[in-house]
Amino acid sequence: MKFNPNQSYTRWSIRRLSVGVASVVVASGFFILVGQPSSVRADVVNPTPAQVGTDATSVSEKSDLPAEVLKKAVDVAFPSEQAESTLKASLDTTSSPEKADETAKDPVVAPKEEVQSQADSKNQIEDAVKPVEGPTSTVSGQDREASEAQPVTTPAEVQKGVADNTKDTVDVPASYLDRANFPGPFTAGVNQVIPYEAFGGDGMLTRLLLKASDKAPWSDNGTAKNPALPPVEKLGKGLYFYEVDLAGTQGKSDKDLLDLLKQNGTQSYKATIKVYGSKDGKADLSNLVATKDLDVNLNGLTTPAEVQKGVADNTKDTVDVPASYLDRANFPGPFTAGVNQVIPYEFFAGDGMLTRLILKASDKAPWSDNGSAKNPALPPVEKLGKGLYFYEVDLAGTQGKSDKELLDLLKQNGTQSYKATIKVYGAKDGKADLSNLVATKDLDVNLNGLTTPVEVQKGVADNTKDTVDVPATYLDKANFPGPFTAGVNQVIPYEFFAGDGMLTRLILKASDKAPWSDNGSAKNPTLPPVEKLGKGLYFYEVDLAGTQGKSDKELLDFLKQNGTQSYKATIKVYSAKDGKADLSNLVATKDLTVNLNGLTTPNQVKESVVNNVKDMIDVPASYLDKAKVPGPFLAGVNQVIPYEAFGGDGMLTRLLLKASDKAPWSDNGTAKNPALLPLEGLAKGQYFYEVDLNGNTVGKDGQALLEQLRANGTHTYLATVKVYGAKDGKPDLTNLIATRQVTIQLRGKEMATIPSQQGQMNTKPSETGSTGTTEGMMGTNHHMSDMKVDQPASSPMANMMKKDDKAMLPNTGEAQTATAGLGIFGLALAGLVGLLGLTTKRED
Repeated sequence: MKFNPNQSYTRWSIRRLSVGVASVVVASGFFILVGQPSSVRADVVNPTPAQVGTDATSVSEKSDLPAEVLKKAVDVAFPSEQAESTLKASLDTTSSPEKADETAKDPVVAPKEEVQSQADSKNQIEDAVKPVEGPTSTVSGQDREASEAQPVTTPAEVQKGVADNTKDTVDVPASYLDRANFPGPFTAGVNQVIPYEAFGGDGMLTRLLLKASDKAPWSDNGTAKNPALPPVEKLGKGLYFYEVDLAGTQGKSDKDLLDLLKQNGTQSYKATIKVYGSKDGKADLSNLVATKDLDVNLNGLTTPAEVQKGVADNTKDTVDVPASYLDRANFPGPFTAGVNQVIPYEFFAGDGMLTRLILKASDKAPWSDNGSAKNPALPPVEKLGKGLYFYEVDLAGTQGKSDKELLDLLKQNGTQSYKATIKVYGAKDGKADLSNLVATKDLDVNLNGLTTPVEVQKGVADNTKDTVDVPATYLDKANFPGPFTAGVNQVIPYEFFAGDGMLTRLILKASDKAPWSDNGSAKNPTLPPVEKLGKGLYFYEVDLAGTQGKSDKELLDFLKQNGTQSYKATIKVYSAKDGKADLSNLVATKDLTVNLNGLTTPNQVKESVVNNVKDMIDVPASYLDKAKVPGPFLAGVNQVIPYEAFGGDGMLTRLLLKASDKAPWSDNGTAKNPALLPLEGLAKGQYFYEVDLNGNTVGKDGQALLEQLRANGTHTYLATVKVYGAKDGKPDLTNLIATRQVTIQLRGKEMATIPSQQGQMNTKPSETGSTGTTEGMMGTNHHMSDMKVDQPASSPMANMMKKDDKAMLPNTGEAQTATAGLGIFGLALAGLVGLLGLTTKRED
């Protein structure tokens, strides 16, 4: 009679022994069992075989006792507990290296690599997979007979169980690995073959492969003896065996494997489940019943200090959320996950989440609305152990709202800035420990509302120039890497159109009154091309004719090489799709001219002042009489303005240029005659100038200066031309490039015809109106007056010049009237004296 491999021994009795396997010897009241059972205990997971010596074989061959006699003898001789202890003693004896026969080669469960398990490990694994016991510890004879009907599990059921009941990806919390011990059940079944019914034992790594483990209890090292989870419903014991091969760890099991896993820390492994059939109570490795590949993610520990550093270093101080992200966010969906609610820290930067944008790494990472593309999550801390920490981001003004309610509120608020706080908590028993705040940080979250295509089109039409003049210094000082060529011949977000130091910033009309710094070194605020532009909604490029295919450093080098040149340019604004530019959707476009200027050297400026400026000019009285403020006449007089504006139409300084003798003039620049350059090919924005007048005009400009000049009437002024270098687009008054003394004679409006000394005549202030609308250079004068530089008077020299001026002033009408009266009185007196003389003579 052959031994039935499906028949198991219980804790309390030995059910059946084959006549050909065991013999009973009665001597001195003791039974000695000699045989080779195919199963020791139904709940034993340890693959260590129970071995017997060669004597057992010889005895069993000689035994002719029927199985029923053996069974009855054992049941009578041993109570159930005594039978169990006897069996365990037999197992301990046969598993001992000192007592085991070296020629025995039939283990019950054979691992792929024969490794003798320690007795403690065997006991712990037995406990891990032990089934739930009933209220009593004994089994009656009827129960034993009923249990003889072993359920049969088909290969098809096993295959279905492997396919349906196991996960594709397993995330093992760091604490599970960290607290795992050996001897212990954690690595049982990994890189070693054990019974399939032990697959889901408490504290085992392979338990976590089952989907049912998500809702099942866990205890480290199986200390709580939670019930084992069946990999297949009503799995027959002893029918199948399994192993889970872990790539990169082949050849290691038990303690060696555990040490390696802990040493590797956070790491992902490719794993393969293999289920084998059985033969003669052992795994039949030639009969692979089912297999499945999966990913096992083991997590190492992350310290609180690492979390604190991650929060401080890896998150932004200000977050700008594109309007489209908020507009397209749905619920259910990931957008508001972790906002005003506590979730695991490893989910901080999932695709489509608002909190993903808080990480600095998000700037270069892909995004998809609602996480539809399933882009990889970004780790807030490198090699973050899962299940160790939890977090929330509190949004001020939205407390108490989360999920759909929060999303609706954010959409309703539209473009708005929120104060936010990141809070990271420790974990306890797999849950957030809100009493253990590990790290915190305050930041600003700027959510953007939508901007319509019509608003963009209007912005392009109204807010950009038709012609852009780029100062030579801007191009000369531009570096790469740097912002100067950003957006030129390349597509970038529209909200970056007018960043500090960018060429495209100069296209906006608003740039005329905005600060500039070379390469954006001053970090001046960006100018919006459209008011309240929603970020991430639109993209743009400015195509520069003749430079196609060049961008960044290559383009910058090319522009510098070309020097002074005019380019035809085209602004193109595109809409966005999935956070990227949709080049098939052109929202707005505009053509313009971009004038780039080459450099002019200081020596060239000095030569121009010497050679191109007159020594003396005589200004017609009508020019002064018809001059208006605002207007160009006094632009550059006692104020600093760009040197290229020196010869504008209607300007007093235009008359200083020798070229003005043959050039047209219009009062207040109404004819918009072309400006005369003080130097051919003068680079714009590279130099600034002023013409200082002496006398009582020092410190005056605009209307005050005009009134003073008219009050002075015909007068000769000593003037000084000063040319300065530029710095950051402004005059550098510490860098005086060139200077020259000139004489300016202004003629006033004559009011009297009485002869006077040369240079003296009656004048009175002009009654010409001081207001009016002008064109041409008036705009230049008005703009440049903003850059006026006050000119302090030099004390001794100024006083002397004032005295001289007073001596040169013409006599007033009041003094002339007094002289005439005195003459008349003298004539009358002389006549009276003559009359008296004649009367006396006649009497004599």
